[in-house]
Amino acid sequence: MKRFASFTQIAVFVRIAELGSLSAAARDLNLSPSAVSKSLAQLEDQLGVLLVKRTTRNLTLTDSGRIIFERANDILADLETTLDAARQSKNPEGNLRITCSMAFGSKQLTPILGRYLDGNPKVTASIALDDRLSNLVEENYDLAARITSRTDFGYAARKLATIHWVYCAAPDYLDSNEPIRAPTDLVRHRCLVYPTMTLGGAWSFRRGENTQQIAVKTALESNSSLALREAALHGHGVACLPTYLVSPDIIQGALRVVVPEYRSAITHTLYAMYYRSKYANALVRSFIDFVVDDVGAVPHWDRALREAVDLPPFDDEAA
Repeated sequence: MKRFASFTQIAVFVRIAELGSLSAAARDLNLSPSAVSKSLAQLEDQLGVLLVKRTTRNLTLTDSGRIIFERANDILADLETTLDAARQSKNPEGNLRITCSMAFGSKQLTPILGRYLDGNPKVTASIALDDRLSNLVEENYDLAARITSRTDFGYAARKLATIHWVYCAAPDYLDSNEPIRAPTDLVRHRCLVYPTMTLGGAWSFRRGENTQQIAVKTALESNSSLALREAALHGHGVACLPTYLVSPDIIQGALRVVVPEYRSAITHTLYAMYYRSKYANALVRSFIDFVVDDVGAVPHWDRALREAVDLPPFDDEAA
């Protein structure tokens, strides 16, 4: 008689793959290391393939292991969704643990989370602001809200918004320095540089189908858009900053967009990252759905900026 892999064996394998360690999986599942090792060996024997390669230092999935892991995740997610439908009340409840980058978390995600909590009184939440990408399993987060141009981050992800950037400076700085009528004029200005917004040390501009790169003079470089915003507000130079952060400053006149007819040729995407098994949780799913609806097809910070300032439409916005 043909033997089939059991649900327990699949679940144990998924935890091994997620945590990258048999001993960590054993602790997480409250099993002995020998029981976890035996379960994995039985699953490999029944499938007739090697799922993991083990050394004294680490554990990696084989090609077969990666295929099984992806499909097993989907199976477990479907099962969890079914169980959730049976055990969850109509309104979400429980504690939601989120990690997010500092700038977006403080400026946008915290107010969004507040609106979500207002409508879901049985939910509590904690939000950790950290610019590194946390390990969701090891640090016990339900989801991460991250802005990136990558697609190989190792988690399931749902796109929340396109993140646009604008070149801007304080009026006092612009009024006391040479005019900026074209991107090439920036070579004579002090520039406040966010590293991931450069290509080979140059800012990249796009107008229609045409792009150009301008090697600028870096007065200050920082991996914190919050720090660069402060420097720009104090008149220390021209900065390339995300609209979610500086839209209110531009609308209020504290910053002014330079070369507004040009766009940065580099864009990023805001994702909700999670393990597929986490998305099956009704609380996680409801919060992600809420963020999608709250942000909208065109983020409200971009809509507000376009309504207040004469800017051409962004790529994801109807003209």
